[in-house]
Amino acid sequence: MQEQPTAGRITIRRLFRNYLSLFGAIIAGISFTVNVFLLLVDYLAPRQNPYVGIVTYMILPGVTLSGLGLVFGGALLRFYRLRRGRRVLELPHLDLNIPRHRYTLFGGMALVVAFLGLSAVGGYESYHYSDSVPFCGQTCHEVMRPEFTAYQHSPHARVACVDCHIGSGAEWFVKAKISGAYQVYSVMFNKYSRPIETPVRNLRPAQDTCEQCHWPAKFWGEQLASRVHFASDKANTRREIDLLIKTGGGSGTGLAEGIHYHMNISNRIWYIATDEKRLEIPWVRLEDKAGKIVEYVSTEKPITPEQRQKGEMRRMDCMDCHNRPSHRYLPPGRALDPSLEGGRISTDLPYIKKVAVEAMVQPYATTPEAMQKIEQAIRDFYRKEHPAVLTNQGEKVTAAIAEVKRVYGVNFFPEMRVNWQAYPEHIGHKEFPGCFRCHDGKHVAPDGKVISRDCASCHEFLIREKGGLARVPTTAAFAHPWKLGGKHAEILCGACHTGGPAKPATCRGCHQISTADVPMASMKCRECHQKEQVVRPLVSCATCHPRLAGLHRKAAHKDAGCTACHVPHGWSPEPRETCLTCHGDKKEHNPGPACAECHDFRAAAGAAGSAAGKPPAITFPADANSPGPVTFDHATHLAKGAKCADCHPKHFAMKQGGAKLTMDEMGKGKRCGACHDGKKAFGVEDGDKCTACHKEA
Repeated sequence: MQEQPTAGRITIRRLFRNYLSLFGAIIAGISFTVNVFLLLVDYLAPRQNPYVGIVTYMILPGVTLSGLGLVFGGALLRFYRLRRGRRVLELPHLDLNIPRHRYTLFGGMALVVAFLGLSAVGGYESYHYSDSVPFCGQTCHEVMRPEFTAYQHSPHARVACVDCHIGSGAEWFVKAKISGAYQVYSVMFNKYSRPIETPVRNLRPAQDTCEQCHWPAKFWGEQLASRVHFASDKANTRREIDLLIKTGGGSGTGLAEGIHYHMNISNRIWYIATDEKRLEIPWVRLEDKAGKIVEYVSTEKPITPEQRQKGEMRRMDCMDCHNRPSHRYLPPGRALDPSLEGGRISTDLPYIKKVAVEAMVQPYATTPEAMQKIEQAIRDFYRKEHPAVLTNQGEKVTAAIAEVKRVYGVNFFPEMRVNWQAYPEHIGHKEFPGCFRCHDGKHVAPDGKVISRDCASCHEFLIREKGGLARVPTTAAFAHPWKLGGKHAEILCGACHTGGPAKPATCRGCHQISTADVPMASMKCRECHQKEQVVRPLVSCATCHPRLAGLHRKAAHKDAGCTACHVPHGWSPEPRETCLTCHGDKKEHNPGPACAECHDFRAAAGAAGSAAGKPPAITFPADANSPGPVTFDHATHLAKGAKCADCHPKHFAMKQGGAKLTMDEMGKGKRCGACHDGKKAFGVEDGDKCTACHKEA
């Protein structure tokens, strides 16, 4: 093995007898052998593995060609050196008559056979690993951790990723690999989005994947579903709703009804969405089995000609409703319900659901930080609000914290900015529009036909009776803890049910109406809103405030209407900003103080009026047994420290003629008798005080 002079003929054999060609031959031989083995495995396997296809049909042939390239490259290099008379390094001559050469040859052959065997075994194991879920879910570590974790807790946890994301056949295999090339680049150079963007644009149609296991044409019946919810109140109140889901089907020979009426069997449906998440669908086309086409357009958000031209007209399939079949991230309000139902979180702990949900939705940078602060938030709440719970039920608190952390860990991934809000779910219609994207009662065809929002189209509610379950009329009001009316019966569920902390079950709490320093804070909504859960009609402000004073009487102010200056529910106008909305030219006039410090809005309303800005005296007519009419003077009572809320609306409705006074009623502590009991004020039956009330105004 030393450099030899160039004497002698240049033969083909001599050209290829060099170490570079030998190295290339070894690489080409091994890769070719493994390639043949994997070809046989792939051919004999019950199903094709697209990832093995990458190795078998793309990587290994490339390695083989590279080895052959080294073989011929070494020969060309040898030819170049020999032609120029340079010295070359010759391979040693093999003489089998020499024992050392025989042993070397047989030992080398044994090593080659062993190496090829190990390569075959390794290739076979690689075949199976590349078809495995860990390969898809764990190869990219942090990037795919949310998807992999959610997948493990999904109904499809035993279905391989490639069965849904690629399926069989060469066409979609090639498409997936072209798309995957950019994904590999994104991961390598940290270019991927957080969270991973959806919907997946190059996803294979559901007919080629989902329907290999699911057969919508055969789903003709109804399915019983029981939904258990726990309230965010002190008792963590349990509520169970039973309903029949009308799965239905779309077969040409079966019943084309129910939810799977949408499937591409008897009916075909197309739609155009105007947003990336497919939450806004202003245009829908339906083609029935007879070929009749009907187009529906939203009257609330009609599609523009430009949107119609540029929009993607997508044919509806499973994924347009079941868009998160294996990668679901539940909202905390729902995610904790199974834990409460299963006893992993004790319902004996006051407000445990409310506190847990509030702790889970806080913004955290990392999962370890979230775990630490969730525990801290829950313990701090009980330490401050219910110290006895920590003392007497400490083990339950600890167990609840551990379960809340577990639930957080499978639904929240702060490093990837993933939670239920990142991926709207289209199945159902609670936290997101879902079905109401089309079934909102506002998609109308040219002939006036409307896409129905009737609850009974998809499900029916059941009630538990002594004899079993019984159907009840399906309305939104039935499913709701309190009766829905007015606009509340029309708005989408997600307007209130966001999946996060529950809004307070009161008008003030839900509408965020402050009760601090508001003169009418104790009034009930119905005192002004004449119809329940409807903004208008309203009781006139003049019912309680019949006379205007000061600048209120000026024509421009008088005709403007009270709410032009007085913010509803707050009533006190902003000191200066409210005035400047009309008097913008006075912005630099005496800036700083409130306008009312100089301009009098509460001057006396005239000799017949009450005290400045105060409600007038009210006279109740006398009956047959009364010594005379009763006059109630607001000014006198307000001067002595009484508040509007002391009487209204608990004892007297804010409505003219809404109360009738009787001595018997007041003697029992009602009406005026609530204060005139001989303790707070003189008693209603004090004989020497009759004329204090029975007098003309």
